[in-house]
Amino acid sequence: MANLLLLALSDATIAPATAFLAPASISIRHAAGSAAGVSAMGLWRAPVASVAKRSRAAASLAPRMVAGSEVIIQEDFRLAAVFLTLGLGLVALKAPPGLPVAIFGAFLLFQTTKIRFALDDTAFELKRASTPQSEELINSGENIVVGGANRWDFSTFVNYDFFPSKDLPILVYFKETQTPEAKWGDGPGKFDDKKGGQIHFFPAICNVEQLNDLFIAKGVPSERYNPK
Repeated sequence: MANLLLLALSDATIAPATAFLAPASISIRHAAGSAAGVSAMGLWRAPVASVAKRSRAAASLAPRMVAGSEVIIQEDFRLAAVFLTLGLGLVALKAPPGLPVAIFGAFLLFQTTKIRFALDDTAFELKRASTPQSEELINSGENIVVGGANRWDFSTFVNYDFFPSKDLPILVYFKETQTPEAKWGDGPGKFDDKKGGQIHFFPAICNVEQLNDLFIAKGVPSERYNPK
């Protein structure tokens, strides 16, 4: 899973600051227990369990409507909170992975305040807030892995999914054929044995319940959530 997260960091969702963490090799291991016998796995279970009990109220929040037919998915800070909690707990135990995990959590927090996921009548697009508290959205620039705009027509989607699941989302995945075939093997595509399109990963820093509902409404295929 750590490798997939690093792949996600190489994709479009964090284009403004990829270099910040790309060199880091974040490997979460069991930390040695403290004198009180607390383990890193114990620290991991608590925040993960809280994420697993997804707030129905939060999940039912309506996505924001902006000009025209565009819909903006609500941000979700829980993934950042999990990594921050885990990292700070490991730091308290003086476990070596603590600091990089905490930094990763802080980075996800920053990204959650900046990245927005937008859908209109024809496409899915990544945008950026002009400032963390701003409702004004701006272009997110070119995809740093395969180039081109961070906008993909629904008609080109082959599959999408949430890992490990929609109820405990860490990564959002989708595959599309809009990217020129010559680039399908670039970035995370080099690990795709099935081929048939360019794959993308990004951290689940948006409300995936909303995203899934809108993908289904737009007719986007998913082997798990919207089989055709």
